[in-house]
Amino acid sequence: MASQLGRHRGAASLLFLALLVAIGIFGKPARYSTAVSAALTLGQLLLMGGAALALILPAWRSGDEHRRAVAIAGALLILPWALLTLMPGYGPPFAANLAMNHVRFVILFVSTAFLGAGLLLLKEPLAHGDTGDRLLAPLGQASGLLAVGGQLVWAAILIGWTMSAARDLAQYRSLDGTPLANASDVLLFFAGLMTYMATAFYALSFMRQGWLSRGAAWVMAIIAAIAIVGLVTRGLQYPDLSERWFTMPGMIVGIPAIPWVMPYVLGVVALVRAGRGRE
Repeated sequence: MASQLGRHRGAASLLFLALLVAIGIFGKPARYSTAVSAALTLGQLLLMGGAALALILPAWRSGDEHRRAVAIAGALLILPWALLTLMPGYGPPFAANLAMNHVRFVILFVSTAFLGAGLLLLKEPLAHGDTGDRLLAPLGQASGLLAVGGQLVWAAILIGWTMSAARDLAQYRSLDGTPLANASDVLLFFAGLMTYMATAFYALSFMRQGWLSRGAAWVMAIIAAIAIVGLVTRGLQYPDLSERWFTMPGMIVGIPAIPWVMPYVLGVVALVRAGRGRE
């Protein structure tokens, strides 16, 4: 039992390490050769996938449908960041070319869909049974679905813009400042806000069900609340980027993939729970 617990903790630690590595390699602008990019992506996927499988396989082999459902939901919540490993060195949009940004928004669209599936499926195992949480888990699900709907539309708008721009580079027009750009900023604002709300609700639901300690759950809820305050302080419109963009209030918490960090953490917790079973 002790060795099994150690393996689960080791797998969870590797998943958290993989997240930090993914943030660093994706977020820092760099131009790698094809071979280096492929090696970085493969290495990250092997690290993340191997650690996740170490938690998923015991749940799947158990034959317990509850554990399987928790494992699937957890895997879906870490998949968005796994997909972002396909873009090593891309950095922020202003540091990438049009082709790279087209790939970026396509991957963000697909990642958002996986996130939505995870937030949708997570509610059922939390609310299941006589002792299930029928308040916070449904609130987390509803908030998550609203967030995902908005972000899917936002990503679709940006994909369409990159396609139009690529079709006629001679008459390329920036999306910035147009009504469509302003509408997409509003969608991204509310998508981020609702994702943070979903994270807080689900973290507290995890606490109710004994999946997460009281202290950890409240820390996540407080971080989500601070992020929401940061977004509101920033306002509906995504600010113009500058060399000191990281000093702008609410800028970092509004970056499209940053609200997915805490759902990733919840996904790891869910995978550990699925791997251990109902101990």
